[in-house]
This record gives sequence, structure tokens and C-alpha cells, in this order.
Amino acid sequence: MRALISLLMLVAATHSMAQNTTQQITIERDSVPVTTIVPVEQTPYTLTDSIAQAAPSPEQFLSRRERRAERARQYAFSIDSLVATRSFAFYPTAMQAVPDGEIRMVYADYFYAYFSPVMLEVHLPMERGTMRQIAIINFDADQMEDFASAKFHTQWNVSFWAEDRGKRYDFALEISTVTGQTSLTIESPDGAMRYIGSVGQRIRENR
Repeated sequence: MRALISLLMLVAATHSMAQNTTQQITIERDSVPVTTIVPVEQTPYTLTDSIAQAAPSPEQFLSRRERRAERARQYAFSIDSLVATRSFAFYPTAMQAVPDGEIRMVYADYFYAYFSPVMLEVHLPMERGTMRQIAIINFDADQMEDFASAKFHTQWNVSFWAEDRGKRYDFALEISTVTGQTSLTIESPDGAMRYIGSVGQRIRENR
């Protein structure tokens, strides 16, 4: 009897140990840590190449007053260079019969006079006769005779003459290097006209 009781106690203890071992394994298996990967956002940044940056122009260091004076100087220089080439165009904006005709505005953009050492093209409106009828001076010449130019302070005076079909046309220009205003006077057997406009590079094709 004593041996039977001891055997039962041993079996009970073994069963109890087996249950404890299974629970421990289960706990360890369920307790294995799981690694979670979380992306990290980084602040964007911009690379700057200081070597490739353009150096500031000398004009950026000038005051507003100095920049305005520099622009005026450059404009005067462009007029001087234009007159020196003897190749430039005149575009009228107003006209008047000399000496006391009515001032008329010129709105048509196809009127011009083109001057060069090898060609003269004139296509300008004019008043003719006592009734002041509008006509057109329209002729070409191969050259400008007695061309002369002189500068007085801020104004160029240019003069020459040309001939077309037996008629002589005398030209006189006054060109301001400050405002760009140009006065062109043309005298011919048909009368004298004075035009106000500007000079510049030729921008219109031959007509």
C-alpha cells in the first residue's frame, strides 16, 4: 500500500512538471519580440554651387541717379554712332509746310526716309499748292551730294542734297542726342516741308 501511494505521488508530480514545462514554452514562444521597421522622413535640402553663380555687374553697384545718367550716356553714344555710319532711317510722326502750314500728325507707318552713302530712299507725305493738297515725295537716288555733319553740344546738324528727274531736293536734319527728337526739312521746287520724328536703324524692308 505504501508503495502504491508513492507511485501515485510520483505520477502526479511528473504530470504537474509536464504541464509547467508546456506553459513555459508557450509563454516564451509568444513572447518573442517582433522587429517593426518604421521609415524616417528627412528634411529636404538644396545644394548651392557658389562657384557657378554669376558675378554682379558693375551697374548693380551704382545708385539710381548714377544708373539714369549711365543710360542717358549710352543713348547719346548710340545716336553718335548712328550718325557716324551715315546709314540710318528717319521715321516721321508730324509734318508741317514751311513756313506757316498746319501741323499734321503722321499715323501711317509706311512713311520713311533712308539715308546711306550708296542709296537714298524717300517716301514721305507733303503739302502741295495753295489748297494744301496732300501728295507724296517718292523717289530713290544713288548718292547724297555734299554730305556734311557737325555736332554742337547735344545736337547733330546734317545736310546734303539729291536729285530726282531734274528736281533738286535739299535735306537738313537736326538730331538731339538727349531726347532723340529729329527735325527733317526738305526744300524742293514744289515747296518746303518740315517733319518731326526720330532716327534709328532701318527696320522696314525696301518698298
